[in-house]
Amino acid sequence: MKIVVGYESYHGNTRTMAYALERGAREAGAETVIRNIRQIKPFDIKNADVVVVATPTYHQKPPSNVRYFMKNYDNFDFSGKTAFVLGSCEELGDAIDQTIDFFRSKGATVLTPPIKVKGKPTKADLESCQQKGSELATTQRF
Repeated sequence: MKIVVGYESYHGNTRTMAYALERGAREAGAETVIRNIRQIKPFDIKNADVVVVATPTYHQKPPSNVRYFMKNYDNFDFSGKTAFVLGSCEELGDAIDQTIDFFRSKGATVLTPPIKVKGKPTKADLESCQQKGSELATTQRF
């Protein structure tokens, strides 16, 4: 199982969540790649079974680097890929919902519910992220 995790983070909260998820996947045996979302390459996406985006919500929308990712992959066919979205937010988590909509519109199988954390993730939140990574690594068909 190959899992690519792209994250954007302003205060470190979403990055911490992304790394917890990646650790869970790696420890469960998945081959993982984790990078700032701006550094994700088409090769990473093409070779991944699962694509994870960790995004904060910034003024009720994804931050510019997540929007940049969506624009760059607007013509990419995510059919046959599984996607999962998580992130921290101050209020509604609109960026998470918009990222889910993006993946669905591109043919990905999106696993829900996403992990939404208000503000700084707690130890329990990070354990949930790590557990989700383990689930992504060990579930063969979604």
